[in-house]
Amino acid sequence: MKTYILLTLAIFCINSCTAFSNSMIKDDVAVLTKKNISAIEGLYESKGFEYVNSENIKSSEVMGFAAMLRVNHAVRGHYDKVEIRSKALDKAKTYEITFRLLDNDSVRYTITYPAYLKNGLLKLGNYTSACRGVPYLLGGCITFQSRVGLTAQKDLLIQNYYENSGALLLLMWSGYTGNNAEKYKRIK
Repeated sequence: MKTYILLTLAIFCINSCTAFSNSMIKDDVAVLTKKNISAIEGLYESKGFEYVNSENIKSSEVMGFAAMLRVNHAVRGHYDKVEIRSKALDKAKTYEITFRLLDNDSVRYTITYPAYLKNGLLKLGNYTSACRGVPYLLGGCITFQSRVGLTAQKDLLIQNYYENSGALLLLMWSGYTGNNAEKYKRIK
C-alpha cells in the first residue's frame, strides 16, 4: 500500500510541470533579455495571422488573443487591438505584464499576469489545473499555461502548453499533451 501511495504522489509531481516545445517556434523567435524586455510593449492586432499546432503544422485559421490565453468567455467579446505593457518587479527576471484589450481605441478589458523571463520568452502566471473525479484512479486533470514573446519581425507570439491526463485505476492511461502557438501583427 505504501508503494502505491508513493507511486501516486510521484505521478502528481511529474505531471504538474509544463513543458513547452521550442521546436515549433525556434525558426521565428526573437530572444527577450532583461535589457530588451520593453520591446514587447506595443499595440497589436487582436486576431492572429498564423497558428501553429502541436504537430508543427501552420495554418491561417486562428483562435484569437483571448482564446489563446484561456481568458474568461465574457472577455472574448468585442475588441480589435491588444496593448501590452511590462513592469519589472523586485525579484530578478520577474515582471508584470498587462494586456489591455481595446475596441475603437477605448479600453474594454485589462488583464494582468505576473511573468518570469525564461529561455528568451515570458512565462505567464496563468497556470491552471483542474481535476475531476479521483485523479489517476477514476478521473484526471487538465493543466494549462502560456508564454509570450516576439517573432523575428517583432510581432507578438503566444505559445500554450496544455495537458489532459488521467487513468482508470492507474492501469489504462488516457489523455494528451500539446503545444500551440499564434502570432499577432504589431501595429506600433
